[in-house]
Amino acid sequence: MTVFSPKTLAACGLFAFSSTALADASAVTFYGRLDTALESTQTGHRRVHGLNSSDAYFGFKGVEALGQGLKAGFVLESAIQTDDGATSQAGSFFSNRSEVFLEGAFGTVRMGRFFNPSYYAVADRTSLHNEDYGISADALYAGVENAANRLGYRSPTRHGLTLESTVSFHERDAAHQGHNAYDLAANYERGPWSFGAGYGAWADAQQYAVRATWTQGDWTISGYHQRSQDRVAGVQAKTQVGRAAVAYAMGAGELHANFGHANAPGQAEADQWTVGYNHHLSARTKLYAFYTVLQNRHGAHFAAEDLAAGEDRKSLSVGIRHHF
Repeated sequence: MTVFSPKTLAACGLFAFSSTALADASAVTFYGRLDTALESTQTGHRRVHGLNSSDAYFGFKGVEALGQGLKAGFVLESAIQTDDGATSQAGSFFSNRSEVFLEGAFGTVRMGRFFNPSYYAVADRTSLHNEDYGISADALYAGVENAANRLGYRSPTRHGLTLESTVSFHERDAAHQGHNAYDLAANYERGPWSFGAGYGAWADAQQYAVRATWTQGDWTISGYHQRSQDRVAGVQAKTQVGRAAVAYAMGAGELHANFGHANAPGQAEADQWTVGYNHHLSARTKLYAFYTVLQNRHGAHFAAEDLAAGEDRKSLSVGIRHHF
């Protein structure tokens, strides 16, 4: 006799519901990305070989046309680990996004859980090689973020300019530091150039950053500069980060190089660089290979969830990514 766990039954029910929704309403979309890599990673003097999931996810997006250009919709997106099948964040099934929105000529109003627009305006657009996911993700950029309980507004695009602002309510939750979090973003597109700017503030933490990206033919060059500050152990700590990336497309392949440098409080500093190759098997599937290095020097502590202060990390990654 086979016994199914409550999580398995819930997932089956969700897929059954989505199938019915897809049959009855073509405006509901099931989408996702699966990404698994074979990696060899050295952290300090420890080396680990194995499989790693590079931020895979699946989700549902629904849109209803209300007439006169007005639309209502929702997005539910869950982060999963393709190497072992687990969800990425315990206790939060739709940890990537769970929002409803209303869109019209006035712009878009969003409510729920979603990541910082300032991040997508700056760091995401600079990590060309792997969409800023996995072991080679940007470890230097300082995100000032409370993704939950968020109200946001995105303007219509006018003459290439789009503005977005959000507030995340603390709701007297101790985990939210008793302060609302604020985020601002701007994106401007003009010919081969793209520019972005972002600002975030939450309690004692603040960050602001600017980005520029140039695309011409097979070449793309992008870079950003960020300044951030936070209070650590009662001391105001300031950090500056700069990053540059270049990509060259050749047929179904892409060559990538990416370098970032951070100056932290005191003499602490860090470098992160990545070289890689993407090979597109189709519009939705690619093979990739990356070599990435993160060096913390003079007590720097970037990628603190994985590394000790002053510790380095090197990783070789070969994987496959599929969008659906």
